[in-house]
Amino acid sequence: MEIKNISQNKFSSLIKDSNFESAILPLGSIEQHGDHLPFSTDTLIVEYISNIISAKFEAFLLPSLFYGVSYEHEPLFNVSIDYSILVDFISCICQSLSAHGIKRMYIINGHHGNIGLLQYVGQNLLSKYAINSDFFYFINYWQMLETGFDHAGEVETSLMMAIHPNLVNMDLAKAGSDTKHHEIGSLYKLGTNMSINNPAGFTKFTKNGIWGNPLNANSTVGNKMLSQVIEKILSLITDPNYR
Repeated sequence: MEIKNISQNKFSSLIKDSNFESAILPLGSIEQHGDHLPFSTDTLIVEYISNIISAKFEAFLLPSLFYGVSYEHEPLFNVSIDYSILVDFISCICQSLSAHGIKRMYIINGHHGNIGLLQYVGQNLLSKYAINSDFFYFINYWQMLETGFDHAGEVETSLMMAIHPNLVNMDLAKAGSDTKHHEIGSLYKLGTNMSINNPAGFTKFTKNGIWGNPLNANSTVGNKMLSQVIEKILSLITDPNYR
């Protein structure tokens, strides 16, 4: 149920007479994804996932936020918003929804650089608006994947081939850093985690802005991953412990 397309009368009746009590907000980024994927990749992936989940879960779907915190991609292209601005912006959206009868807000996040700011939204809601902790939740979709994650590599490219194949140009795809060589616990892995989200930190490790190998991507794998993510998110948000 896309909230942008309904009227006051429809909204009021859904809030009053049905199970519509939650809202879903897709949050992504505008940033480089190699030469073969569009800047909006993170947002398009979570927008697709959120659309399906909102229909199955009977939740209002909010318009996507295409801007995130992506300073780590400098000097490659990104449009970044200061984290404190985004915390306040998302908090204002939550406050408005709460005032109009929404009981729960789920952000489905598509960009790793947004994690830090999302951790402070709940605190902001409590201190500024007295909205308690059972209102706001965020889910990083890639944590629902059984495979390792990447950036413009096999995973994201497969997802985009399944969702928007017309926006994928495999003729320009190039391999980037090999994520499989960075074993958990290795000193290099720890060093990467320590500094990759610093301004220009990502390109320090990837050189060409790609983490993984998009040349191994295919739409069949992408569709399987999407089904996996959607199933797990639905299981999570329908769990009585989070309702």
